[in-house]
Order: sequence, then C-alpha cells, then structure tokens
Amino acid sequence: MNTTDTGKLGELRSRFECLRQGIKVYIPESDTSGVDFIAETKAGKFLKVQVKTMSAANRSTSLEIKLVKYVDSNRVDVMAIYLLSADRVAFVPYENQKSLNLALTTAKNNQEDKRKWFYQFERFPEFS
Repeated sequence: MNTTDTGKLGELRSRFECLRQGIKVYIPESDTSGVDFIAETKAGKFLKVQVKTMSAANRSTSLEIKLVKYVDSNRVDVMAIYLLSADRVAFVPYENQKSLNLALTTAKNNQEDKRKWFYQFERFPEFS
C-alpha cells in the first residue's frame, strides 16, 4: 500500500471511530483547508481534526509524531492518530506542541511518570 492510500485509510478509520462514538463528522469540500475533517461533539462543539497514520511504533515502546507544521497555525483542535498495525485510533487534544509521544508498552526502564498512553485517548475528547 502506498503512503497516499495509507493516509486515506487513517482518515476513513478515524471518521468511522467518531461516528461509532456518536460524534458527527463533516468533510471539507477541498483538500486545501489544512484539516482532514470537522467533528461535532455531543455538546454541539465543532473541532478541527487532523489525522496522522502510523504503520507501527517508530520508537522501541512508543509512537513519536512530529507536529511542527501545526504550531501556532490555529488549524488543529484534535490529532487523530491511527495505528495501522493495531487498527486503533487515539484522539489527542492538540496543545500547540512540536511533537507528541504516545506509549504503547512499558518503557525498558519502567519509567511511568508523565507518560501519555495511546490507549487512554481512544474516546473522542469532550471540551467544555
């Protein structure tokens, strides 16, 4: 599968997961909007979602996703990270960070402090 198809699969899987959770999904008419889709939460809030697809872990125990191009862009509210090898999606609130590290397994040194786990973000976030 080429990278375009892999990315499209991530977008489709992320939208499916939103719909499964009762989140409404709106798709931009053109691909130049800088956002993959808009999600309407159960509370009626509209959030801009950017999807990143990862084939597998790119670190020994985690995923590291580079987000530099989104810093200060005001284009993203939620990052949807699709892990192809597990067929799972994590919906992480975007906090203007340059990168995101999501743990998949326990670190070799058993470090747990301040680790963000991929699986803790499987529910779409409800913002107040």
